[in-house]
Amino acid sequence: MSDLARLLAYLVRVSGGSRRARLTFAGVIAAGIGSGLALAALIGAVNTLLAAGGAPSRALVATFLVLLVARPALRFLAHFLVLRITETGFVTLRMELCRRVVATPLRRLEELGRARLTAALATDVGQIVNAMVLLPTVLMHASVLAGFLAYLGWLFWPLLPPLLLLTAAGAVSIRWMIRRGMVRVAAGRQLYDRLFHQMRGVTEGTKELQVHQRRRGEFMARMEGTAREHRREMRLGDLWFGVMTASSELLFFLAVALVLLAGPHLVAVPPATLASFVVAILMMRGPLEALLDGTAVLGQATVAARKVEELTGSLAAPAPDVPLPAPRRWRSLELDGVTHSYRGEADERFVLGPLTLALSPGEMVFVVGGNGSGKTTFAKVLLGLYAPESGEIRLDGRAVEPAGMDAYRQHFSAVFSDFFLFESLMGVDAADLDGDARRYLSALHLQHKVRVSGGELSTVDLSQGQRKRLALLGAYLEDRHVCLFDEWAADQDPHFKEVFYRHLLPELRARGKTLVVISHDDQYYGVADRVVRLDYGQVTFDGSAAEYLDGGHAARPPAFAGAVAA
Repeated sequence: MSDLARLLAYLVRVSGGSRRARLTFAGVIAAGIGSGLALAALIGAVNTLLAAGGAPSRALVATFLVLLVARPALRFLAHFLVLRITETGFVTLRMELCRRVVATPLRRLEELGRARLTAALATDVGQIVNAMVLLPTVLMHASVLAGFLAYLGWLFWPLLPPLLLLTAAGAVSIRWMIRRGMVRVAAGRQLYDRLFHQMRGVTEGTKELQVHQRRRGEFMARMEGTAREHRREMRLGDLWFGVMTASSELLFFLAVALVLLAGPHLVAVPPATLASFVVAILMMRGPLEALLDGTAVLGQATVAARKVEELTGSLAAPAPDVPLPAPRRWRSLELDGVTHSYRGEADERFVLGPLTLALSPGEMVFVVGGNGSGKTTFAKVLLGLYAPESGEIRLDGRAVEPAGMDAYRQHFSAVFSDFFLFESLMGVDAADLDGDARRYLSALHLQHKVRVSGGELSTVDLSQGQRKRLALLGAYLEDRHVCLFDEWAADQDPHFKEVFYRHLLPELRARGKTLVVISHDDQYYGVADRVVRLDYGQVTFDGSAAEYLDGGHAARPPAFAGAVAA
């Protein structure tokens, strides 16, 4: 299958794939071709009217008038239909990718990389939609050229065979140039993923770059190298497309030379017919150049479609979004021999587990350990974001199967160290959502920073510590059975650390919540009911906080001087 045919098939799929979508797409193609043929016929009718002088036949005048109306009508129809397709296709394609992303296991998404996902959503989808918009124009100009060839055959057919041979030779060479250009464009697109990742470093790592001159210099040098390499590949692709355009111009003048110089020696051609033949050939130049320019854009869209198809194949197919029932109260949650592994630093294989431990309702568990000990990986396994490679997670004595993992995850609220803040309080059932949110904002000392109306937050543009407090709002409002906090207090000032450990956590426990708190703040370990220590992916301690502290694993907490106001 040719690249254009493959692109057309892909565009039909992303337009919805339904019978109606296929018919609409067929209408775009038919209207584009009809518009081009109507233009070619209109030009032929104009030439015939000029040749007829002041006495054209009624049939000729009627044909001219019909074509005069048909040409813009067909062009508008193609434009109207393509707008319907692009509107549907743009939303369908982007939402399909987004649904696959959220359906794909987290570990797989981390392997693919955020830059690749974002580049596909932000850039490739746009290029594919541009191809949809351009398709009727490309088909129109191709039809114009076909119509002109038919007109030339009607005008004086003996000159048409050598002209067709020249056209065929030109088409083969142009196709070869297009392929060479697309190879370069594809290489440039591969480099764009790396460049996009580095551009994220500029926007998200500005502070780190500003405070470290050497890092800034090396980073900018690497980014410049990638940008130059990307630009070189894209420029080489553009050069091949430029050579293609220049070759098409040469093809025209060769055709003119063939007709003017060789034509009269091959067959007897009336001078008026020869002039009309040459004029018609020269008029083909504009449609051909437009066709070749459109072909270059379609080539880029073909590369983008291939990247999106590859990415789509790497993502999970979304399951039907069946509403899940509210999770019921649970009695026991166990990890039995659970393991999970991945490639860590220096490409070494890190293995978490086998872990065997249990959680009870209303229990506050601190998960502690050094950096790289596996605490965050444990949290993701516990939440069902990472699938156990062996062992099983059991809820109330029943193993959680892959098909039931989404329902299992509904028991949890979580604030990760790399959390994301949504600007709307979505997915929360509350009779007085705004009122509840305002009360919790007051408890979090954010009532003067953030307002809520209709479930919408007035801002999330806050300091990191305040943003983490705002993320905690979700744990309150969701009212899930288990709350997990990954280094939540790391960005808080001493006062609010006291608030968090001495007031907020005990309050949540008093409401029957099970709390899993990943923390380095050993002076507060005494607040916990239980401490689980991880070292190199293994549980080295699992017992009461008092036993952990008495064993000399951490400093004793300071005496609490009194309640801290929320």
